[in-house]
Amino acid sequence: MKHTYVMLSLFFFTLFTNCGTNKNLQEEAPAEFQQAFYTTVDGQMTFYLPVTAIQKNRIELKNIYFKGLKSPIVYNEDGQNRYTASFGIRQSDYVMSSDPREEYGNKMPQKPEKSPVSIAKDQALLEFQENGETKYYVISDIEERK
Repeated sequence: MKHTYVMLSLFFFTLFTNCGTNKNLQEEAPAEFQQAFYTTVDGQMTFYLPVTAIQKNRIELKNIYFKGLKSPIVYNEDGQNRYTASFGIRQSDYVMSSDPREEYGNKMPQKPEKSPVSIAKDQALLEFQENGETKYYVISDIEERK
């Protein structure tokens, strides 16, 4: 009897935890996207998500998880109809001084933040809200541009 109880408990625990992790992961894109890409310049990585069509009245893009970091994604008003997210990555040159005022310009590197869903190195996880409900979508084949 105890063995059966333990096995059933383990079964239901596994069932509920697996359903909970992928519950809000969407197979279908929340908008029509073009090829996503990123650039890295002077300790700053910028993620670009060109959008062909989006229903702004029901879809709101919130955050991007990419390369172990999380950043808000915002609409870029440059006329190219794309969203961008900026990530502060570690700089190689820091000002080190006994005077704290000289070190004031040093920027802190962005803290790593694990995405809610495991993704590959060439993928990003888009967090968005659809009609007020938080959902996720995996963006694949992200290329680096110089």
